[in-house]
Amino acid sequence: MQEGGEQAPGRDGGAADGTGSLLYDIVYEIISSPVNLALVGIISLLLYKISKSRQPPATLPPPPPELPRLRRDFTLAELKHYDGTQPDGRVLTAVNGNVYDVTKGKAFYGPGGTYAAFGGRDASRGLATFQITSSVSDEYDDLSDLNSHEMESMREWEMQFKEKYYLVGRLLKPGEKPTNYSDEDEDTPTDGSDVRKRTVPAATASKSADTGSDPARTEVTATTVSEGDGSAGTEADKPKGE
Repeated sequence: MQEGGEQAPGRDGGAADGTGSLLYDIVYEIISSPVNLALVGIISLLLYKISKSRQPPATLPPPPPELPRLRRDFTLAELKHYDGTQPDGRVLTAVNGNVYDVTKGKAFYGPGGTYAAFGGRDASRGLATFQITSSVSDEYDDLSDLNSHEMESMREWEMQFKEKYYLVGRLLKPGEKPTNYSDEDEDTPTDGSDVRKRTVPAATASKSADTGSDPARTEVTATTVSEGDGSAGTEADKPKGE
């Protein structure tokens, strides 16, 4: 019996009060110091990374199988079937009379891409004039009305295509016969070094005539040397009199 009806604190109550006081002291010590808060944050981040690393990695879908290389020439009508919507998803585009396989750039040239209008089409005029949809035609475009600046812009784009994509073949003019590539040597380059060049428009040649320069020599300067192999052009490209 205790005098006055008071009871002495029990052992359990004292333990609970001690535990609560200890937790309060720890929390107070942490929040009262910026350094302690920073340490708690770092420790929490490390614990999160450790737990994340122990989780099984997500299963990624297997990459699509690589398509076999193509080596052939195309008409515009045939090229249209390779816009990325067909079952194999291959995307081809033509630049400066040559056809390139741009399938690995399908995010740009395939359906829904920024340059989807060039998929299965001749992109030469669009790249030369920096216009996409309005420059695509179903008719063969000889680019004869482009000026020298636009032709140079197109060739710069073609250099990028040669570095990034496989050369498939030539874009055939109406009535032109395709090349039989089955007889080629295995060592024949297919990286774009055997590309076909378009000549500078006649307007450029006439302009050079007004300035007193040789139109034929102007054409040779722009077109005889093929990037990649350093070889000279054909006899028809050489200046007259040589």
